[in-house]
Amino acid sequence: MKLHITNGDSVVGTLQDSFPGDTILPWRDVLHDGPVPAGRPLSEFSAVRAHFLAAESGLPYAQVLSEFQERDGLLARYAEFDETVLWFEHDLYDQLQLIQILDWFATQAADAPNLRLIQADDYLGRMEPAHFTELYPARQAVSAAQLSLASAAWLAVRSADPAELEPLLVPNTELPFLAAALTRLCEEYPWTTDGLSRTQRTIRELKNQGITDRADLFTAFTRQEEAIWMGDWSFFRVLDGEPPRGTGWQWNATLRRFESHPS
Repeated sequence: MKLHITNGDSVVGTLQDSFPGDTILPWRDVLHDGPVPAGRPLSEFSAVRAHFLAAESGLPYAQVLSEFQERDGLLARYAEFDETVLWFEHDLYDQLQLIQILDWFATQAADAPNLRLIQADDYLGRMEPAHFTELYPARQAVSAAQLSLASAAWLAVRSADPAELEPLLVPNTELPFLAAALTRLCEEYPWTTDGLSRTQRTIRELKNQGITDRADLFTAFTRQEEAIWMGDWSFFRVLDGEPPRGTGWQWNATLRRFESHPS
């Protein structure tokens, strides 16, 4: 029996249909929103995430924490399975989940010889079951280089200094979608040109075109993204006034680097 880990509930049913009898683990977290503290083991990190998501969603903290604990507990049992297969897409939402999971496995590497990865350049939630069975034979063993890169990227994402992301914006062969995804993350910091994030700027442009309905704004925003990564919940947080990421830093899109500024 195999353990399949993927980006969320939209894929669970199709994977279950494609691989009956296997166990499917959806990695439910929007890591591009809210705190991602460094130096915490997974249990403590999940508790921080549960606090944030409970406060934002209005769900009871105990309920959200219990879901994280169940998820993390199943992950910790990976050695009980013949193989662990990671299914993740090219967009920012997925790439952050992927590097978090690979970083965790980097601490288990000696005991995880059957870890496999499928990096999809299309949206898994839209695929038919037959496509999953076609992709499965192309899965590859996770390499030491991939684990090392993921750990470096996950450390940079959680750093108080976003300039640590800059070396990771160069395309690589190990995790080919990572550089573009992290560049998109950088674009959510205030820009040196106007102090707005890319999402805020896009919303302003769409409103200037006469689009005012919230759902229509989200649809139009999604159409302008190279890779769809933001769900409606995250989008509406920005629409309702959520400030850009971080304090004390701005993103210079022309130079593709961060610059400090007074908080």
